[in-house]
Amino acid sequence: MMNWETTWNKWLKRDWKEFFRGLQWKLVVIFSLMIIIAVQVIGVNFFYSLNKFFVDDLQRELTLQADLLKNNQGIQETLQEQIPLADKQTKLNTALKQLIILKTREKGTDFSAEVQILDHSRYVLASSKTDQNIGKINLRAQQEEMGTLTRRDLSDETDYQVLLMPIYASDNESEAIGFIYIEASLEPIYYKIREIIRILVKSTAYAMAVTGLLVILLTRTITTPVQEITSQATAMAEGDFDRRVSVKSEDEIGKLAKAFNHLASHLREALSEKEEEKKKLETVLANMTDGVIATDPEGKVIVKNRWAEKLLSREIQLGERVDEILELSQPIQYPIVETSQQLLEIRGETQDEWTVLQATFSPIKRGTEESVGLIAVLSDVTEQEKLDQQRKDFVANVSHELRTPLTTIKSYLEALDDGAMEEPELAKRFLKVTQQEADRMTRLIQDLLQLSRLDAKRVSLQRTIVSIRDVLEDVVDRFAFQSKQKEISLTLQIQNLLPSVFADRDKVDQVLDNVISNAVKFTPEGGKISVTAKRRKDGLVEIAIEDTGIGIPKSDLGRIFERFYRVDKARSRDMGGTGLGLAIAQEIVHLHGGEIWIESQYQEGTQVYFTLPTSYRR
Repeated sequence: MMNWETTWNKWLKRDWKEFFRGLQWKLVVIFSLMIIIAVQVIGVNFFYSLNKFFVDDLQRELTLQADLLKNNQGIQETLQEQIPLADKQTKLNTALKQLIILKTREKGTDFSAEVQILDHSRYVLASSKTDQNIGKINLRAQQEEMGTLTRRDLSDETDYQVLLMPIYASDNESEAIGFIYIEASLEPIYYKIREIIRILVKSTAYAMAVTGLLVILLTRTITTPVQEITSQATAMAEGDFDRRVSVKSEDEIGKLAKAFNHLASHLREALSEKEEEKKKLETVLANMTDGVIATDPEGKVIVKNRWAEKLLSREIQLGERVDEILELSQPIQYPIVETSQQLLEIRGETQDEWTVLQATFSPIKRGTEESVGLIAVLSDVTEQEKLDQQRKDFVANVSHELRTPLTTIKSYLEALDDGAMEEPELAKRFLKVTQQEADRMTRLIQDLLQLSRLDAKRVSLQRTIVSIRDVLEDVVDRFAFQSKQKEISLTLQIQNLLPSVFADRDKVDQVLDNVISNAVKFTPEGGKISVTAKRRKDGLVEIAIEDTGIGIPKSDLGRIFERFYRVDKARSRDMGGTGLGLAIAQEIVHLHGGEIWIESQYQEGTQVYFTLPTSYRR
């Protein structure tokens, strides 16, 4: 009971609109129409042939009957005899009925046609069924031509087969002495045909029912696997590749199911590989140090990585045009056919903050010719550009720094050659200036050589355990005289129990000399310089040199360690600096594994800090 209820509920809930659009319904309708049309064609041809057969058979029967009467000697003689009409009619009636009775006995069937014998004027002389027409003219026979035909009686809507045959005398066949008129109703034939049709329709209905069931079963054998494959294809479209189509036969449908399962298996493997490759690509893109932006043929973004957003300092939306994202000096012409490069300059919040990006545009090609988009690779070349600019500035500065003393030396030597040698005091002063400029060039070259060795890592540190107290006391003593001359207060503060450092004593002295000499140079008379040393929480020793000098503007602090960089170029050169002291100090501190930095307020003073590792941190 429950199974019937379940089946009925499923039947009621079925999507009949979808069912009537389905292949199974179409196949059922097509096969049914084919069968119906075939039955109709066969039926029409059969009924036509059957009707023709019965009518032809009736015509033959009527013709045989008429020939029997026509060739009867007694009937011919009676028609020729000169006897009273009543006697002639009696004799012809008797002969007619005898011949019909003989015919029916011979055939074993009833002869239902009406047979009349007419004279030459077509008066009825004898009739096989009724005497009411004897002595009357047969109007139908008078209107008919010789032979057989079919007529309809409009009074009772009945069809009749009519035969009119002349009777000739045995010795004269040129003129008819009478006629045989036979009229048979076609209704018995029609009745037989209707009965046959009824039987045929009944049989056809049974055959259609059986055939319909067979067609449904046939279509189900075709549509059920197709529906299952369709369901699997829908599941595959939603990402389920584990389902399989059941293979129930070895025919074309079974082969299709096997091929589909094979396709599903390979498609799953292909999508797994694609997903794996996609994850690899996403991982590569996410961890690249270059920004990547891919576009479609119209320049709309379809792929981007987070590094591209970081380099551009903005969020990139999918579908956004690359021309709106990148401020290009030359617009992109789509589609691009070859790789090209452009430099982009991204300004920061301040004037000094800027980033230089190199954008490389490469076409994405389908096959070997058609371009379907482009890939833009963004590389941060800020450091390269800065290094390139520093290299250019370095060459220019070295040239300038060497040219200035050489120009001075040359001009003084020319003055001496022009006669200044004749004046001892003047010549002595000129030679002194020349010697000073030569010393300046020597210092510059020595600093350049040292920087070159530091850059090439060719400087080896002679590290030992060094007392930082001794180092600082010595350096303060060395600058005490200069400080006293400018009336600058130079003080030293060292934390108690300060540990020793593991360093190269000469290199540490050079760092301190460079930093303290700058403090003395740029601190006005009456100013203060303090040198302090303490141990930090991380175990490093921190040394600080603070002065109350002219200070450094905030805009120059970021470049203070650049080579040849001077805040006040003219004043620094007059004081004999090369512009390399802090750069050398930075390299030496880094070589020891420490850090150096500067804090300053313009017109208020400067604080230089650097750290060194203790002997316990080796």
